[in-house]
Amino acid sequence: MQKIHIKLLLYYLVMCVITGFVVCEINSMQQKKIAVIDAVKLFEGYHMTKDLESLDKIRLQTESKEMDSLIKMAQIARAMHNEEDAKMISDKYIYAKSVLENDYAQSNHSINEKVWKRLNPILEEFGKKKGLHLIIGANGMGSVLYNDGYYDLTSDVINFANKRYEEGN
Repeated sequence: MQKIHIKLLLYYLVMCVITGFVVCEINSMQQKKIAVIDAVKLFEGYHMTKDLESLDKIRLQTESKEMDSLIKMAQIARAMHNEEDAKMISDKYIYAKSVLENDYAQSNHSINEKVWKRLNPILEEFGKKKGLHLIIGANGMGSVLYNDGYYDLTSDVINFANKRYEEGN
């Protein structure tokens, strides 16, 4: 009689283990996989962003130096009591400052557009490879105001995106 109880107990134990495994497997299949990506860190960490910014940096620095020269010229004209030249140079400075601000804005807009145009398909590819159902962008300024890091895959995405960029994709 003891052998029958042991066999029955063993049978129930095996059935419990199998049932637990099946329940865990079904639960993991039904779980929605979510990732949180810090969009600002991704943008700043993406090599394409740095490459595009470095291309515009020289041009914008040159314009900025020209503005500095105009300021010095206006100061010299005022020191020499030549108000007419100082006014003309100041007007040129105001115009150059407006052009520079516009150039900075256009450069930032162009870089943002180019980078996100490239990043969006990479994010989609990353999500599919990782089996994710949802990628949420977070930077503390949008709808995700806090994340404890459990779902944060920012560094993984930056590495993946930079690898794809270096491969020429």
